[in-house]
Amino acid sequence: MISSFLLKAVSSKPIGLGTFSGFIARGIFFRILKSIDSGLATRVHEMRTLSPFSLTPLEVPSHRAFLFDFVPAGVEFQFRIVSFSQNITSVLQRFVLGDGSPVIEVQGVQVPVREVSVSSVENSEFNKIDADVSRFVVDFVTPTFFRNTQKGPSLLSLFLPRRFRKPVKPVYRYVIVPDPYLFFRGLARLYRQLCNPNFRYRSYCEWLLEGGVALETYYGLRVLKVRENDVRWSRGFVGRAVFAIPRDLYDSRMAKLSHRLLEFAKFSNVGGNRTAGFGVINYHVFPIQG
Repeated sequence: MISSFLLKAVSSKPIGLGTFSGFIARGIFFRILKSIDSGLATRVHEMRTLSPFSLTPLEVPSHRAFLFDFVPAGVEFQFRIVSFSQNITSVLQRFVLGDGSPVIEVQGVQVPVREVSVSSVENSEFNKIDADVSRFVVDFVTPTFFRNTQKGPSLLSLFLPRRFRKPVKPVYRYVIVPDPYLFFRGLARLYRQLCNPNFRYRSYCEWLLEGGVALETYYGLRVLKVRENDVRWSRGFVGRAVFAIPRDLYDSRMAKLSHRLLEFAKFSNVGGNRTAGFGVINYHVFPIQG
């Protein structure tokens, strides 16, 4: 089950962030975990696999704007925590239902939570998406990037005897464009681990490699550079991308899987740093044309 917690709060004074508010939201999340179950907070922080939660940056809903620099005084802001783990969900429930009104800490300032909206979705709900679609319009609302792993010996080293080759470590490259293969492959990997272990990951990725989903066009695409801390920055693209399934590769089953993955992405976020508010998306689809 996927559980979503939307926290709304108002600060009595302005709060300088000094960093992208998605990183602030992640700090709030871990402080909540630590206050209830420090052992769980440590285990989640040190996980070497896909994190079972996602976050949105701090947002002013009245302006539909995410916060980058500061939290204004007297203005309601909100952020969302999505949990794919029953342990995390239980801790968040204890935080919300504990004695007194819940309080979050934003850059050292104690801010009371005014409202919490909780909702849940059964994993099986995604299987109900069964429409034949051919095009996906995706809005990348917050900075998004993908990681591409490059590994294996270079072409030159292949001519050397194996005993003379040095071990090669995987190299991660950051891709700051809406690459359809990296986008949907990453979603498939998340979906398999967090939602449906029986997802046909290998056959789906093979279809993607054949060109199953193509980038048709894009609008307003631009790269944002956001501060992570005093010495580190992160980059990601925002804007709209239109993906299409070529007619000669159209497969109704794969199209439906792609649609389900996009619905799942509304909860999981996409790409790198999704636990710090990166990769928030919205989407809509077009049915297959005869």
